[in-house]
Amino acid sequence: MDSLQFLPAWPIAPTPLGWIAVLLLAAILAGEVVRRFLHSSRVIGYLAVGALLGPGIGGVIDAGTVSQLRIFVDIAVGMLLFELGQRVDLSWLRRNPSLLAASILEAALTFVLVYLAMTLFGIRPITAAAAALLAVATAPAVVMTVVKDLRAQGQVTERVMLFTALNTTYAVVGLALIIGWLHYEKAEPLTTMILHPLYLIGGSLLLAAVIALVMLSVLRLFGRRPAFQFSATVSLVLLTVAAATVLKLSVPLALLLLGVLGRLFDRERHFVSLRFGETAMLFIVLLFALAGASLEFRGWTAAAPLALVFVIARLLGKALPIMVLANASSLTLRKASLVSLGLMPMSGLALLMLNELLLNSPPLAAEIGSAMFLAITVLAFAGPLATDLALRRAGEAAEDVR
Repeated sequence: MDSLQFLPAWPIAPTPLGWIAVLLLAAILAGEVVRRFLHSSRVIGYLAVGALLGPGIGGVIDAGTVSQLRIFVDIAVGMLLFELGQRVDLSWLRRNPSLLAASILEAALTFVLVYLAMTLFGIRPITAAAAALLAVATAPAVVMTVVKDLRAQGQVTERVMLFTALNTTYAVVGLALIIGWLHYEKAEPLTTMILHPLYLIGGSLLLAAVIALVMLSVLRLFGRRPAFQFSATVSLVLLTVAAATVLKLSVPLALLLLGVLGRLFDRERHFVSLRFGETAMLFIVLLFALAGASLEFRGWTAAAPLALVFVIARLLGKALPIMVLANASSLTLRKASLVSLGLMPMSGLALLMLNELLLNSPPLAAEIGSAMFLAITVLAFAGPLATDLALRRAGEAAEDVR
């Protein structure tokens, strides 16, 4: 049938662009259904679609396709981490040092409780420390998306975002130090053990500082037009992702520092109130759908006890210091409990950190891989609900949110 050779081959092979369209449409519809009928965060719908279509359950989208679409995750995480960094007011910490004390104690207690819980199950110290490090981080993508979804503003909202930014910083810096410990376990040279973590932290800081200065120079030349600033900032965020990847630096740390330093260096206030809008939401939807597709659903029976202990220790570690220091940081006990509830989410960043740890030390997968995937899955779905509830109960969600 040479005369019909212009027809497509059968069966038709879907392209990555086709899967992007399918994921986007399905996730957007699911998110609206969750918001309209369940009165909950759209993030749940996005995650559920990714999990149902991904290799863990439905297998409609295989692991190879998920890997090919990873660039969209980098874009979305980049924009959210940059915006989160932009919203960190370091002067607030200077005016209210008890906030910084609460953040440090919350991260430290979370690390210690999870570490002790892991060792009680016979987990090796290095592996227990890796799990505890994962527990410190709060999902910045979830927090930022729920805040945008609710158009939330207020004391609880600002503290949840501040603690999320600080937790992310502690976690990604800690990840660099853990990698040095992993080098020690492999009996690699002392120079590698010391210089690799220093390179990850110092290099990410230097890269973020250089790009922040370039960004502000561009804004100084071309003014405060929001459309221009949006385009220029997205381009520089992508440049940061690309440069950090090529230089083998910490992408999350470089992006967060870019936002923090961009605000710190911006003394003349060249930035307008930058908020990534509807166009960026397409990447955010894909981020959560792909995070759902990356979840694993095997070995849960054996992993359940360890995962449960991890979740409980993490929740206690985050709640106790914030509530104990509530009065010192000018917060009522009720609002302090809502702040700690808002810090529950784990999702994309935790998966990224876990995969990086497993890549650097495959034996970790056998020890805690299944338990961590289960814990992250539970908190990926429960976390957005908790943050949504916390901001609503605080009375900081816009009244007309549907």
